[in-house]
Amino acid sequence: MSIHKSVLLNEVIEYLNIRPESKIIDATLNGGGHTYGLLQKYPDIKIMGIEWDPEIFEEAKSQLADSQSKDRVIIVNDSYVDLRSLVEKYDFHPDGIIFDLGLSSWHYEKSGRGFSFMRDEPLDMRFNPQESTKNAADLVNTGLEEEIEEIIRMYGEESFSGAIAENIVKTRKVKPIIKTTELVEVIMNSVPGWYKKQKIHPATKTFQALRIAVNGELENVEKGVLAAIDVLKKGGRLVVISFQGLEDKIVREIFKQKAKAGIVQWVIKGTVKPKWEEVKVNPRARSAKMKIVEKL
Repeated sequence: MSIHKSVLLNEVIEYLNIRPESKIIDATLNGGGHTYGLLQKYPDIKIMGIEWDPEIFEEAKSQLADSQSKDRVIIVNDSYVDLRSLVEKYDFHPDGIIFDLGLSSWHYEKSGRGFSFMRDEPLDMRFNPQESTKNAADLVNTGLEEEIEEIIRMYGEESFSGAIAENIVKTRKVKPIIKTTELVEVIMNSVPGWYKKQKIHPATKTFQALRIAVNGELENVEKGVLAAIDVLKKGGRLVVISFQGLEDKIVREIFKQKAKAGIVQWVIKGTVKPKWEEVKVNPRARSAKMKIVEKL
């Protein structure tokens, strides 16, 4: 896994407003793009990188062991929901925190865990198989029809959630749905012809919904962002990049409430989006939305 240039890196560097010898938490280390970018730009800062996925964590650890900046980084295999205890454990009180909530290309292309509907893989979708027990196949094969429908409708914002859930239940009575390709087939048989001709693949929203449900993503974002505001030093900044509307809405609501309560202030009222130059080189950046607050 090579270090990739993370989305909105220049904007992260600009809006974190880093001072000499700052301590920064990269709450979603991933491929390490933001962490490496910050370390190169600021030779005297320290960073704690948090990565929940054990495989990405191991990869990042071995890459950092070879880098010149290794003495300035702590890498932790944990979830950002545990931010409070991690700050205490490592006595690492941050001047800035960044969340990049996007899924890495590694998850789609190399993890083998069924995140992509374009690959024939087991229907798993867990970010950390060592910690989570219930995977996407469990959910699809044992959930009640109403439960599956609600997940697809709420987390995927899918208009055909009812037909898809009904078809899942019918199909699994004959044979369990354990591969991504099997689920894609069920979805394709559940939606009308015109829907298959849309720009977005008909399986996109259902796959997103199952992934969110399996990993408790929305609850985690809420817990993580609230914890981040708590542990941030006064004058410190929190930058959150999200890639889908549901996460962005949670972040916006928390920031609004905390600003109203006088705990944070907006650095920029609204959303920072990637410039066209970045989207041209990295189409994945297209849906990125960044919000920034400062602790009062």
